[in-house]
Amino acid sequence: MKNAIKYTLLAGATALAFASAPAFASDADADPSSTRQSRGQANDANALTTSDIIVTGTHETEQAPSIASLATTQPQAAVSQTYIDKAAPLTADFYQLASLTPGVTLTGANNGIGLGESKMSIRGFKDGEYNVTYDSIPFGDTNNPTHHSTAFFPSNTIETVVVDRGPGNASQLGQATYGGNVNMYSKAVADDFGVRADATVGSFETYVGRLAVQTGAIDALGGAKFVVSGQVMDSQGALTYSPTHSKNIFVKGVIPIGTANTLTVLSTYNANVYYESDTGFGTCGTGANSGDITGENCTVGGIADFGKRYGNTNDPSVTSKYAQNYWGYNRTSKQTDFEIVRLQSDLGSGLTLDNRVYMYGYTNHTSSGNDGTGNSANVVVLTPGGSKTAGVPGYDKQNKYRTIGYIGEADYEFEHGRLRVGGWYEHSASDRHLINYDLSTGKPNYIVGKSNIDYIQHSGWDQFQLFGELEYRPIEGLSITPGVKYVHFTRQIDAEVNQKTHAPLNAKATWTDVLPFLTANYQIRSDWTVYAQYAKGMYVPDLSSFYSTSSSLGSSLSALQPQRSTNYQIGTVYHGRRFAIDVDAYKIDVNNKIASPTVAGSDSSLLVNIGKVKYKGVEGQISVFPVTGLTLFANASYNKAESGTTGTQIAKTPYTTETLGVFYDHDGFFASYTHKFTGAQYATEADTNASFRLYRLAAYNVGSLAVGYDFGKYRVSLNVYNLFDDDHVIEVKNSSKGAPTTAGLNGKSVQSGYGPNDQLRFNPPRSIQGTLSVKF
Repeated sequence: MKNAIKYTLLAGATALAFASAPAFASDADADPSSTRQSRGQANDANALTTSDIIVTGTHETEQAPSIASLATTQPQAAVSQTYIDKAAPLTADFYQLASLTPGVTLTGANNGIGLGESKMSIRGFKDGEYNVTYDSIPFGDTNNPTHHSTAFFPSNTIETVVVDRGPGNASQLGQATYGGNVNMYSKAVADDFGVRADATVGSFETYVGRLAVQTGAIDALGGAKFVVSGQVMDSQGALTYSPTHSKNIFVKGVIPIGTANTLTVLSTYNANVYYESDTGFGTCGTGANSGDITGENCTVGGIADFGKRYGNTNDPSVTSKYAQNYWGYNRTSKQTDFEIVRLQSDLGSGLTLDNRVYMYGYTNHTSSGNDGTGNSANVVVLTPGGSKTAGVPGYDKQNKYRTIGYIGEADYEFEHGRLRVGGWYEHSASDRHLINYDLSTGKPNYIVGKSNIDYIQHSGWDQFQLFGELEYRPIEGLSITPGVKYVHFTRQIDAEVNQKTHAPLNAKATWTDVLPFLTANYQIRSDWTVYAQYAKGMYVPDLSSFYSTSSSLGSSLSALQPQRSTNYQIGTVYHGRRFAIDVDAYKIDVNNKIASPTVAGSDSSLLVNIGKVKYKGVEGQISVFPVTGLTLFANASYNKAESGTTGTQIAKTPYTTETLGVFYDHDGFFASYTHKFTGAQYATEADTNASFRLYRLAAYNVGSLAVGYDFGKYRVSLNVYNLFDDDHVIEVKNSSKGAPTTAGLNGKSVQSGYGPNDQLRFNPPRSIQGTLSVKF
C-alpha cells in the first residue's frame, strides 16, 4: 500500500515542463547591469541564474559560436543555437556541445560522437564535481551526482548550452555547485507553425532520423503553443562489435493563463540499447617502465591482439580468451524520462512567483562479463562452496531510481534592485543490484562465499536548500549581489547485501552547511563590464561512504565532512562591433578532500577527509567579426590544480586547453571549422612514496569541419569529426596487477612501470555524416 501511494504521487507529478531557451539580447533592449531582462524568452521572466539570460552588447556578437554575457558575475560561455544547429553533428551529446568552451576537456566517446557515453571536466573538476541542469533543474545519478551524456537529452531536445565556470549566486541549485554548472535549455517553442525533418547517414553505418513539429500560437487555446520532436538513431559504432540504438520523444507546451500567469509543461522520454563491456575497455600491456602511455607499443591484451578500435568480439566460446567480451554478453538497456510543470505568476508592483514541480527517472539494466580485459580465466562456481569449472563469469546489474522535487521562488523588483528568496526540496529512491551468473548457461555463479549475490541495495535521499539574495544597484551600471544558502542533505541506505562488504546494512547520515555568496558586475560603458565573485561551495559525500564492514563505520560517517570550496574569481567582458572578448582569473581552494585513508594500517574500505586541492588559472575567449557572416574565434585556458598532499598536478587536469575556429553563415551558405587542443595531463594521482610519476598522457587535438547550404525549404550539410584522425590516448584505467614495483619511501612497495591490465581509450576515429533537412 505504501508503494502504491508513493507511485501514485509520482505519477501525479508527470504533466510537466519549463520555459524557453535563454535569449541573446542586444543593447537596444537590455540593461546589462542586471538580470531582469527577459524579452524573447517566452516565459522565463524569473531566471534562477544570470546565465539564463545572455546579454550581448551588439548585434554582431549574437553570431559568435561561444560568448559570455555582459551581465555575468562569473566566467561563462554560452554555445549559440545557430552553432549547434549548423556546426554540430546530429549525434552530438551535450558534453560534446559544451566542449567548445574554455577550460573544458572531453573524454570517453571512443565509439564515436554520441555513439557512446562521454565525460568532461571543467578546469580539472570531473563529472560529479559540477552541476548539470536542464531548464535550471539539477539532475544526476543517485549514488553520486554524475551524468550519462546519451541517456536523457539528445541534441533534438536542446536549444543551447551555457557553461558557468563557477558556483553562481545563492540561487544556483545543485549538489556540486563548487565546480561549476553545465546548463542546458530545452528546445524553444516557436510563435509560427512549422515542420522540420532531418535525415543523417554517416560512418560506422550510422543513421539518424528526426522530426519536429511546431504548432505556433493557437488562438482557440488563448495563444498556447507546443513543440513535438522525435528522433531515432542506429549505428554499428567505431569499435568492433559495439552497435548502439536509441530513440527519443520530446513534448513541450507554453500556455498563457489569463494575463498574469504562464504554465509550461514538458516531458521527454529516451531509450538506449548499446553493447559495451561494463567492466573495462581495451587492454595494453606495454612492458614500458616510464614515458607517456601511447598505446603504440602494446605487447599483450586486447589492443595488441585486435588494434586500437577493439570493443567486443564475436566469439562466445568458453575456450576463447576474450569470451567475457563477446558482444552478446555485454548489453546495456536504459530508459529515462524527465518531466516539468512550471507556473509563473506576475502579481504586479514588481512581485513575481515561480513554482516548478519536476520528476525524472532512470532505469539501467546491464549484462556484462566480469572481466573485460581478457586476463582472467573463464571459470565459474556452479554450486555453493563448489569447485571451479569452465564457464563465462558475468553478471546481471540494475540501477533504477526515481527523483521528484519542487523549486519555489519569489522575486521582488524595486527601484534600486531585486530581492529573491526561495527553496528547493527533493526526494529520491533507488534500487540497485548485481547478481553473478555463468553467461554461457544462465546458471548462478557462486563466487561470493555461498551466494551469487554481489549486492541488493535500496537507497535514497531527502534534501532541501533555502536561499536568499539581494541584487542591489546603488548607482547606474553597478550591481552587487550578496546572498546565502542553507543546505540540508540526508542520505540513507537499506541493503540486504551491501556493495563490496556483502553484509546487510541499514544506516543514514545528514550533512548541513551555510554557504555565503557575494558577486558584483560593473558596467564601465554599454559594451564593457567587469565582474568579481566570492562564493563558498560544497559536495555531499557519495553513497560509497556506506561501503565498509569496519566497526568504526558509524563514527566514520559522523566525522566525514562534505568537500568544501572557497571560490575567488574576477573577469571582464567586452562586446564591440568588430570583436568580443572576455578574460578571467580564478583561485579555488578545496578542503576536506574525500578519499581512502593513506596512513599505514588504516582501514582502506573507509572514506575520510584527507586534505586540500588548490585550483588556479586564467582563461579567455575572443570572437572577431571582419565581414558580414564571418566569425573568427579562439579560446584558451591555463589550469593548475595542485594536491595539498603531494604538491603535484591532480589527475585528469590538462595544464592547458585551446580552441581555434572559424564560422561563416550568410546568404544560405554556412561553414565551420574548429580545432580543439588538450594539453598534457596525468591519468592517475601521484603516489607520495614514488620518486617519479606514471601514466602521463601526451597532448592531443581534434579538428571538426562542417559545411552546408540552405536552399530555404531544403538544406544539405556535411560534418567531419576528427578530420586528421588523431588517435592519441585520452583515458586510462590503470591496474597495478602484474606491474613492476620498486621500493619507495619507508620501504613501501610502489608501482614503477606499466602493467598488462592497463586499459586505454583513444580519440574516436575520423567520422563523416551527411544530413538532408526539409522544412514545411
